[in-house]
Amino acid sequence: MIRFPSSSDKKTAAGSDIERTEIASQHYDASNGLYTFLHFIPQLSETLARQRALGMIYIDASDLGKIEYDYGQELYSEILNATVHTIQELKGNLIRKDDILTIRHPKDENFMLFLSAQREEYSNFLRLDNLQQIIERFAQSLNAKIFQLTYPYTRKILKTDIGYSYTVFNPLLSPERTVYRLIEQARAVARFNGDRFMIRVHENLKEIIIEENIRTHYQPIVDLRDGSIFAYEALTRGPQGSPMESPLMLFGVADKTNLSFELDRLCRRKALTNLKGLADDQKIFVNTFPATMHDPEFKGESLNQLLRTTGLKGSNIVFEVTERVAIENYELFEKQHSYFNNLGFGLAVDDIGSGYGSLEAIAHLRPEFVKVDLCIIRDIHKNPVKQELLKAVADIGRKINAKILVEGIETKDELDIVREFKIDYAQGFLLGRPIPNLLAPETIIDLD
Repeated sequence: MIRFPSSSDKKTAAGSDIERTEIASQHYDASNGLYTFLHFIPQLSETLARQRALGMIYIDASDLGKIEYDYGQELYSEILNATVHTIQELKGNLIRKDDILTIRHPKDENFMLFLSAQREEYSNFLRLDNLQQIIERFAQSLNAKIFQLTYPYTRKILKTDIGYSYTVFNPLLSPERTVYRLIEQARAVARFNGDRFMIRVHENLKEIIIEENIRTHYQPIVDLRDGSIFAYEALTRGPQGSPMESPLMLFGVADKTNLSFELDRLCRRKALTNLKGLADDQKIFVNTFPATMHDPEFKGESLNQLLRTTGLKGSNIVFEVTERVAIENYELFEKQHSYFNNLGFGLAVDDIGSGYGSLEAIAHLRPEFVKVDLCIIRDIHKNPVKQELLKAVADIGRKINAKILVEGIETKDELDIVREFKIDYAQGFLLGRPIPNLLAPETIIDLD
């Protein structure tokens, strides 16, 4: 007998569709377009049974949560979505297009990639040594992109911890519980890899400091009246060709491993001892932490010996301090700086315009030089508000008899605006890139 569906059957079917839709919506995160792993349990169970094994990569991006605390949920969501987009872009390159990207929970910072099938390049891609190769390439590419995404907002290194694991098929076990256990195993490996990464970079940085394996480049600071070289800024580079070559990475790792002071001491000393050919009337700007003022090995006979060895005078050296490293006690800082001031050392406050702290430093320290951050200078010719900010900073500087120096000049339009405002000095790629050796003292930079 043929039985046609009754109205009650139709209601039941409709109810089931609605129920399935509601369940699916509970597993979907509309903010990033990803489903939780629960949505894929049937597919994962089928893959596990067919392949007799299932592998996965676990991506813990919870470090990115620091962006939300500092800048709010809107920017954090943008960064998180950009991270998802980066992972998606890596699919088809390091990761196969048919691998399943999912999340642990909605609104979560933990992502999972379930590996779908055998890789042609690996005879058994679930072997741990093969998975390790995939992971290391994946982690390097992903963390490099995250560094680019987050650096404009924080100078700290925010990274993902990445783990991996695989499980074999056991028909006696529930596929759901097998997947849960697989996730927990990969998550534990991610935590372990994160700890191991910090140990590795900590040891690497200590080795760099002990072996003094850094280089110094010098970027010219140009007098905007005539194009002459007024000074140079000393810029540190890590070991060439290594991940630590970038000063952002080098100092980011130092901050994360509590080696900032040790690295700063080395960079300061190398900036002076590597310097050759500075004219008597030229200056060298040296980025330094406020703690430098308390360094007993940068005072007294040690300092005198350093000056004699390098042929420098105190009047050749300008300390740059920045709001990125807070001065918690201005009275103590000024007391310590007076020692260097009596020897002729200058003081510059860096990164003006990037936050409130630098303006506070100007008020307390009354420096000889005020450096305007490139965030104000970039495309200043297109932005009247930035032009007003530059005017305001210049007015403040002149009221305390400070010279104004802008950084980040990359175009002729930016240079023209800065000169129009009668700024004293400037630096940037348009005027001269960082170089290992100084230019001839009589060098004139063409400003026209």
